[in-house]
Amino acid sequence: MQKHQPEQLVQSFLLGSRQTRSGQRRLELLNKVDSLGSLSQAAKACGITYKGAWQAIEAMTEAAGEKLVHTQKGGAGGGGMVLTESGKQLLNAYLLFQEQMQHWMRHLEELSPGMLSQLDIMRKISMKTSARNLFHGTVKSIQKGEVNCEVILAVGNSTEVVAQITPSSLERLHLDVGSDVYALIKASWVIISEDVAGMRTSARNQFCGEIVELEQGSVNSDITIALEGGNKISAIVTNGSVEALDLKVGGSACALVKASHVLLAVAD
Repeated sequence: MQKHQPEQLVQSFLLGSRQTRSGQRRLELLNKVDSLGSLSQAAKACGITYKGAWQAIEAMTEAAGEKLVHTQKGGAGGGGMVLTESGKQLLNAYLLFQEQMQHWMRHLEELSPGMLSQLDIMRKISMKTSARNLFHGTVKSIQKGEVNCEVILAVGNSTEVVAQITPSSLERLHLDVGSDVYALIKASWVIISEDVAGMRTSARNQFCGEIVELEQGSVNSDITIALEGGNKISAIVTNGSVEALDLKVGGSACALVKASHVLLAVAD
């Protein structure tokens, strides 16, 4: 396993390149287990299901390589749960880190007002992904279903991105209206059309704008469309499609993306 220097670990925790929002919520769950003595009560206090809480405990145990909790058999309430010595050491370290981090951040803001907003930008920049298209926005609405959930993101002032994810993914990402989210779309998942006006399509996402880049290869072409509000979306299409649609820089085009082809991610 790759080793990291202490300063790298702290930086990762602050910027979110390795420490995710769900990871911190798992540690908060551990904190509630310690104070309440019950996994079911801790899950309720954290706003997650009992099954999700168990999965979080198992994930933490696997990462630690040793038991973090002791369970006590009980009735419908799930019985009792207490932390092991290793669990207490982990929790104490987390609470101490949180306390010192808050103190450091207050001191940092005093030294340089506005620094915390720059830290948030650094956190966003630190996110790495292989997807060509990365949109940052907030959750505008969520429609829950038994099999899939529809999540609509507001990206800027004039663009919306619709994603379709499973209920378990919705819970795992802890998404709610107002949540800070990234939408990722691979360029190969984007379909280019001349114009969608008057045309019916099953693609929930229809991004129209001006072609600002067109790089042609031996088989495929890389096309970038500038959208209203400053966003851009790229697509990989065949050279035959470029010719058939008469695509060229300065021309107009629409990018179609199925909601199921939009991946959601959070960083914290």
